[in-house]
Amino acid sequence: MNKGFTLIEILVVASITGIISTLMLLNFQRTRVDLNESGSVFIADLRSAQSKALASTKYDSGSGLKIRCGYGVHYVNPTSYSIYAGPDASSADCSSFDRNLDDGDATVATKVFGNEKVEFKAVFNDIFWEPPHPYTYINNASASASINITIGKIGGTCPQDCKIINVSTSGKIEQL
Repeated sequence: MNKGFTLIEILVVASITGIISTLMLLNFQRTRVDLNESGSVFIADLRSAQSKALASTKYDSGSGLKIRCGYGVHYVNPTSYSIYAGPDASSADCSSFDRNLDDGDATVATKVFGNEKVEFKAVFNDIFWEPPHPYTYINNASASASINITIGKIGGTCPQDCKIINVSTSGKIEQL
């Protein structure tokens, strides 16, 4: 009596092992935290708010399309943020209003990180862009300054598990 495996049995076992290994690797890649992607999406939203402000994009908050005093980004909680439009420019003095999210503003969208394992590592001040000049306000101040916004893995430690996004009052937005 021959003891051992046939070539067909070995090929079947090798094929099954290869399929299972491939599925495990694909699943691992989907669950991996990609901070570059999350940071890029957040930067795109910052730039979108900035470009809407600089283009004086109209926004309808229920009373028709109106030019707004600008657009901003507001921290909501560790995993989400809001993009908001300032007050209606036809009924507000755009030179002397509070540029942080308040009652006169309209929330355009509330965004949540696409990866549930990513969070803001600290609360950040509102960032607001005002037309027609490219004024950038950080916490209602336009003085020459910048703000660092840190995103990272939930439970991770910085700097290895974090990305820093810098926004300056000159209008520059970059991932450090």
